[in-house]
Amino acid sequence: MRDNVLKAFGAILLAGVLAAPVLVSAGPQPQPAPQEHARHPVIRESIEKIERARHDLQDYADHDFGGHRAKAVEHLDQALKELHLAMNYDRH
Repeated sequence: MRDNVLKAFGAILLAGVLAAPVLVSAGPQPQPAPQEHARHPVIRESIEKIERARHDLQDYADHDFGGHRAKAVEHLDQALKELHLAMNYDRH
């Protein structure tokens, strides 16, 4: 019984010694420099949501709803244009 306990303790100790260098090297990493896509996350998320809504209206709507679906797509296109202009404005 004592031999089994010593073997188990030895195995745990050996695993700890072998894992220590890996754990130390996996410490905090320096933050990468901010990239362009990290700017204006709210505008970027809004663009993605509007693009998904536009896609859903065009591909999955049952019918045109008396022209209102097409008009909604036009408004979504205008919103996308304005958001892209806002992002470009901030670059200048």
